[in-house]
Amino acid sequence: MLVGEGPGREEDLTGRPFVGRAGRLLDELLASVGFCRSDLYTTNVIKHRATMAAAPGRDRAPAAAELAACAPWMTAQIDLIRPRIIVTLGRIPLAAFLPGARIADVHGRPQRCGDLTILPLYHPAYALHSPAARPVLFRDIRALARLGLRREPKGAGPGSGVGRS
Repeated sequence: MLVGEGPGREEDLTGRPFVGRAGRLLDELLASVGFCRSDLYTTNVIKHRATMAAAPGRDRAPAAAELAACAPWMTAQIDLIRPRIIVTLGRIPLAAFLPGARIADVHGRPQRCGDLTILPLYHPAYALHSPAARPVLFRDIRALARLGLRREPKGAGPGSGVGRS
């Protein structure tokens, strides 16, 4: 399961997560470890676009009240999907699962959150804006293989793990 922060402009327009430049980098990142987007369930911690009142159209970090309002949906998604691993993309989803953890301290290293395994990664958009983070992101995603997550053949049937991260 991949968990991002929330929809940006492109995602808001299409209703699909990670469709802009960050989404293309995410596709490249997943392909580097043998996955494609359809293998994994992708969602966000907030379900609406958070924009600045003073600068309409410019994204902002979600407020605590927004995160709290969307938390029941995230919990329901986790309960339904029952992921083996949750990959958090950026500091906001990391904080939703591991309050107080700093992405700079834990990126690429699996963490426990109750019964869940969390793999914190930098957000692909961060790697677009900070080119030095790109190789770090590609190194960190390899932790999926170390955790035993492998892509299974399409059509392997229920319980096969296809689509279950």
